[in-house]
Amino acid sequence: MRILVVDDDARDREALARVIARACPGAHVSCGAHEAPACTREDVVVLGPGGAGGAQAVRQAAAARPEATILVLGRADGAAPAVDALHAGAADYVVWRPGETPTDLLRALERLGSGDARRPARPAAVADPAPIGGLVGTSPQMQRLRDLVRTAARTDAAVLIEGETGTGKELVARAVHALGRRAAGPFVPLNCAAVPESLAESELFGHTRGAFTGALQERPGVLQLADRGTLFLDEIEDLPPSLQAKLLRVVQDREVRPLGGSVPRRVDVRIVAASNRDLARMVERGEFRRDLYYRLRVLTVALPALRERREDVPLLVRHFVARFNARHGTTFAAPGAAALRPLLEHHWPGNVRELENTIESLLVLAGASDADLTELLRAQGASPGSLLIDERARILRALEEHRWNRQRAATALGISRVTLWRRMGRHGIRDDAIVASRDGP
Repeated sequence: MRILVVDDDARDREALARVIARACPGAHVSCGAHEAPACTREDVVVLGPGGAGGAQAVRQAAAARPEATILVLGRADGAAPAVDALHAGAADYVVWRPGETPTDLLRALERLGSGDARRPARPAAVADPAPIGGLVGTSPQMQRLRDLVRTAARTDAAVLIEGETGTGKELVARAVHALGRRAAGPFVPLNCAAVPESLAESELFGHTRGAFTGALQERPGVLQLADRGTLFLDEIEDLPPSLQAKLLRVVQDREVRPLGGSVPRRVDVRIVAASNRDLARMVERGEFRRDLYYRLRVLTVALPALRERREDVPLLVRHFVARFNARHGTTFAAPGAAALRPLLEHHWPGNVRELENTIESLLVLAGASDADLTELLRAQGASPGSLLIDERARILRALEEHRWNRQRAATALGISRVTLWRRMGRHGIRDDAIVASRDGP
């Protein structure tokens, strides 16, 4: 492997070259300045922070050697330089200060040596149609989405995921985490809309013993639990204004002050936020902090609605059938192409989640009646709405059988308590809906 180190500071580039040579025995390491003749034979180009770096230098190196992998060293902790470099074609961006050992750079070179490095997507390249973390689909929208996920995974920049309810925002957040350098760390999700405002501060920042009545022991918040990993804040628009200001300070200072505590604690957390509303419009109306909004949207990932990529419906159906079979030990075959026409024509206001619920309801009905999926779908009149009505009835029946104990009802239905809570909300089922349940949907 041939490695070229480019930096205008002779002392820094020579020191860096020595470190790389020791870490990569057998590699041919050479040095050069930015104004030196462009590389033509190198496998890897390491662009140091000294001199004409940035996106322009990346593009120049990529044009001179399209097949070379470009790694960028920067001195800035901010996300903007990393995003610019990655968009220009760099495979990775590493913060490095002269005198330190660039461990992240050495890891990237080690991956290159083993053939496992992720190369940047070239404009003319065909996107990989393979699913990433459950992001299923071969439509152009999904191919672009997978490219965005790979780009986001190559940096620690904050990510804002936007999309309608049910488009798969948490799947995208998990994929960004799993593909990034924090994959070995924790992934901690928090739905801001599901946390009562009175508990939100303790949930985010933690509390000390005696911080309030009932605080019998110290408890870490999700920001501390996600240390060295990723914190996913779903429905960020529902975060109370007072906590928006405190979260902004955490993003800026990387310090958490637990409720009742006097000493801040350092945290190393990447924040991925998601919203199903137009945050930019909320900012203009004064409903969301402008400064926090810009801190969270360093990288923006917009998820397409299912109605915008209907060609992915058959693939999604097969995916959900296969997952149901693996989970329950069944052997259902996916419905035939002709039977899927009504699903292709449906508007899908609930997006992929609605399709998943529809297929699950169909499979449950098929198991109960020992029917073929294609025949059952045709017999249902191919109405997704009717299948979801059946699901509402199943949820109500399970809740009544278990005296409205959500955990037991969820276990009986084969879903998590959080999923049950979401589906109850979707169907308008409340804990006090016993009378309504008797009346039916």
